[in-house]
Amino acid sequence: MILDNPRVKEIIARRNLHMCLECGKCSASCPRYISGKQYSPRMLAHKLIAEPQDRAYIESSVWDCLTCGQCQERCPSGVQFVQLILDMRRELALSQGLMGYRAHDGAVHSWMRIMTSPDLRQNRTQWIGPELKVRSSGETAYFVGCAPYFDVFFAGLGVRTLDIAKDSVRLLNRLGIEPVVLGQERCCGHDLLWSGDQENFAELCRQNHQQFKDAGVREIVVSCPECFSVLSQFMPQVVEGCDLKVTLLIDLLGRAAQQGSLDFTPLEGVVTYQDPCRLGRQAGCLEPPRDLLGRIPGLELKEMANHGLGALCCGNNSFINCDAYSKRHQVERLRQANATGAGLLVTACPKCMIHLTCAMRDPHQDGPLQIKVRDLASLLADHIR
Repeated sequence: MILDNPRVKEIIARRNLHMCLECGKCSASCPRYISGKQYSPRMLAHKLIAEPQDRAYIESSVWDCLTCGQCQERCPSGVQFVQLILDMRRELALSQGLMGYRAHDGAVHSWMRIMTSPDLRQNRTQWIGPELKVRSSGETAYFVGCAPYFDVFFAGLGVRTLDIAKDSVRLLNRLGIEPVVLGQERCCGHDLLWSGDQENFAELCRQNHQQFKDAGVREIVVSCPECFSVLSQFMPQVVEGCDLKVTLLIDLLGRAAQQGSLDFTPLEGVVTYQDPCRLGRQAGCLEPPRDLLGRIPGLELKEMANHGLGALCCGNNSFINCDAYSKRHQVERLRQANATGAGLLVTACPKCMIHLTCAMRDPHQDGPLQIKVRDLASLLADHIR
């Protein structure tokens, strides 16, 4: 039985699962349940506590979760459901070798494992043109993440996530910062972490940490919410003595704008905003993106039906959950975006761009879903005065 494992008992206690009132608020707000999948956070909690012998249900449910945090935000009892899922995935990977169904035949996870090799030599800085001012050493670095790989792997979608890195460096230069960009930087390991591969995730953290230390870096600026989550929250858990400061580019820009150091050229039109889960609900960064959008003259921000703490996610996480239910959820989100009358959907996460753009390419979609999708950093870089 699952509960014969003392580590599972400890996880249940640490994540307050016994505090569950079985009120059902978690399931009523869960995007998997709403999209029609036979999945319920409440039922998983019940099974873990009262029916631990139902291993098949427990194991499949642990991997079905999108870890979007909607259930945790609604829970009146403080059950730490997202952390419970993370702990259970680690345990299932460790004890049974289970790592869930991985989309794209696990290719994304494979290239992350390739990056754990200390002998790997990458060619990942060709995108840095003479107009971008970067350094090989210094106190402030910009973390690029997997954008160079996404642009190749998802070339058919036409989503240019590498432009986010270019535009982020442009914005940093505008703030008077010439960031360190490492030629042998590794992926942050987010998807390995959330698929239970703790060993390889920790190795990526150690290699990145050592490279930043060797370059004299004290502060890391990031655009990607998943990179921010990993570098600020999880890397210190696996790298002893990690004291690197991790800063969101959005926060840097917001402070500069409030001080009057940034001004923007007009953009006439209606825009709507997609809250990334790791940025909004889980990092609490809800107002800064909206404040920056509000500083662009002529821009009218219209919120979708579900926004802020109640925002619908992009329907996928860690390239694990990708099925018909995810597609149905993404279609609903695109319908909400179109219902605002906006001509542009702005987000602050490369994976939101990838997943929502992919949903628009579905040949079996029901009705028009097309809307232009852009990253917030790129929009700001294009309109900075």
